[in-house]
Order: sequence, then structure tokens, then C-alpha cells
Amino acid sequence: MPWILRFATGPRALIAVAIALVGQGVLFGTGPFPRVRALAPGGMLPEEQIGYMPEMMMMFLRAIGPEGRADYILFQRLDILTPLLMGGAAAIVIAWLLKRGGTTTGRATWLPYVPVLFLLTEVVEDFVLARAAQVFPDPSPLTPSLIVLTGAKFAVMFAMGAIIIICGWRLAWRKKEG
Repeated sequence: MPWILRFATGPRALIAVAIALVGQGVLFGTGPFPRVRALAPGGMLPEEQIGYMPEMMMMFLRAIGPEGRADYILFQRLDILTPLLMGGAAAIVIAWLLKRGGTTTGRATWLPYVPVLFLLTEVVEDFVLARAAQVFPDPSPLTPSLIVLTGAKFAVMFAMGAIIIICGWRLAWRKKEG
């Protein structure tokens, strides 16, 4: 049995979700995020949109100005907390649901590790975004990768949600039958 299945309990899952919600509230409700978002054309940051083209990144960085770019770089550094908080909570919840559902062996036991993909895509995306802001007004050669990175990030987030829903549904169905 993978270590995360042994670690995951109902109280730990609840604590992880609570910490993720509070942490995300603080991260996105205070500090540089709301300031940069207020400056962003259309009120959305590049990482909130799929298919963000390099030209759009240059327009965004120009629109937010020098102080906005400094805040944006700071936000990208703080944004490492997002996959740690959300991914950590998702991994523990998935593991707990699997364990409660009696799935402690086989391929499904690797499902709690799907959030690691979220960590990887988010960290690389944050690096690319921060780098684009650092080298502005020059274009960053990494910016075209945002199309793939942001799409992959959202796909993994969708997968994490789907896994949680399916595992929860499976657990509820088993209890109903039992």
C-alpha cells in the first residue's frame, strides 16, 4: 500500500481541505494578486486563460506597467503555494476515498499521485510567466509554451476533480449496496 494511503484519514483530509481553502483565500484575496488583477486588461491574468498567445502576454505586461510587473513576479513566486495547497489536499482526499472504498491495491492506488502533475505544470508555468515579466520589454522565448502549460494545468485540475467525484460516487454506491 502506498504511503499516502496509510497517511490519509478522514480528519487529515478535512484539515488539508480547510488549510487549502484558507491558504488560497489569503493568497488570492490579499497581496499582489488582487493588485495585478485590477490592472489586467479584462480583469484576467494570463494563467487564468487557455490559449494565451505571446502577443497577448506582451500586451498584458505593457498594460500593468513597471509596478504591476514587480507585483506579478512576486505573485508568481507566491503561487507555488497553489499546487502545494490544492494538490496536497486533493492527494489526501483521493487517498482517503480510495481507502474508505476498499481500494488499497492495484493501479488505482496511484491516483493520489495525479496532483504531482499539477505541481509540475503550475511550477513551470509560474517560472515562464515570471521570466516573461523579468525580461520585458524583450519577448521571452519561453512564452509560447504557455499555450501547452496552461492547458495541461487545467486538464490536470479537471482530472483531479473528476477522480475525487468518481471515488466519492464509488464510495457512496458501495455503502448504498452494503
